[in-house]
Amino acid sequence: MIRAIIISFIFILSLVFIFQNQSVFLSEFNISLDFFVFSFEERILNNAVLIVSSFLIGALITLVSIGLGTIKKSREIANLKKKISLTSVKNENEEK
Repeated sequence: MIRAIIISFIFILSLVFIFQNQSVFLSEFNISLDFFVFSFEERILNNAVLIVSSFLIGALITLVSIGLGTIKKSREIANLKKKISLTSVKNENEEK
């Protein structure tokens, strides 16, 4: 319940911030990009597009890093379970 209240409060604060600062989000920038393979010049982008794309890229990077960490931990847990089972089988054989 407290978590839902905190999330709702943050959502309301973000809405207030966005509505009070609409001029920042609606301003436009001329952007040019030049890679070796791909280039474009003087495209007009809204600041909101830049902010949303930055957020999405950050979210994607976060999800990938969390996924890699989870895979690494699951492999480590599987290896430790194998060691535990081998040790328990070894101890059972020694007791007999």
